[in-house]
Amino acid sequence: MRSQQCNDRYGDALAAAQVEEKLKEVVSSACNKVVKEGKRYRGLNPWQQDDYQMLMFLSKGENAINGFRNHDLRKWLYRESEQSGKDQQKKYSGRTTRRIKMLRAHGLIRKVPRANRYVLTEKGQKFSCSLMTASALDIKALTEMAA
Repeated sequence: MRSQQCNDRYGDALAAAQVEEKLKEVVSSACNKVVKEGKRYRGLNPWQQDDYQMLMFLSKGENAINGFRNHDLRKWLYRESEQSGKDQQKKYSGRTTRRIKMLRAHGLIRKVPRANRYVLTEKGQKFSCSLMTASALDIKALTEMAA
């Protein structure tokens, strides 16, 4: 049962690579601020280094299979956190928690029930895959495709 769910999530991640929408349509909703349960969450800025690193983490295939934990994202974003003291680790953990809340508010990830794990939603898969593909293309190729 569990392995079938993993296979399904991985298949969904591969299918998300075949996005037939325009980049603006896929990206624009998550780049705008959103209000959820009375709290405002900023929009994502995929070209800013911190948000770009987070999107790179989300687009990794292993996260599509098993999901990820706060600890996994923290290790990716703040590599120095493992060598720092307890106070510093708590600080980085808090930052990571706020980022996870922001991703959930935008509908890019969802929590796995009864587990401290998160998985990408279909919207999140399209978002991360589209941006990683667009950032890997050179400008000349993009302008030729647009023409």
